[in-house]
Amino acid sequence: MEEMTFGRIMERLEEITAALEKQDLELEEGLSLFEEGVKLVREARRRLSDASARVEKLIGGMEELSMEDFSVPEGGKEE
Repeated sequence: MEEMTFGRIMERLEEITAALEKQDLELEEGLSLFEEGVKLVREARRRLSDASARVEKLIGGMEELSMEDFSVPEGGKEE
């Protein structure tokens, strides 16, 4: 499968869904489209899972920060 952006994956899934809903496909063509759709859904889920993990990591890093990390000593100059 060629590398596709997440947006393009979603567009292709919409195209596949529309084609399958027409119900005038040959069995082989319908199965082929369904198989492509399943692969695309798996890829989309993997990317969403990766993105979610990155967000969780970033948020977790923020929780470790304290106000002391941002404080400026009296006199207004950083040491």
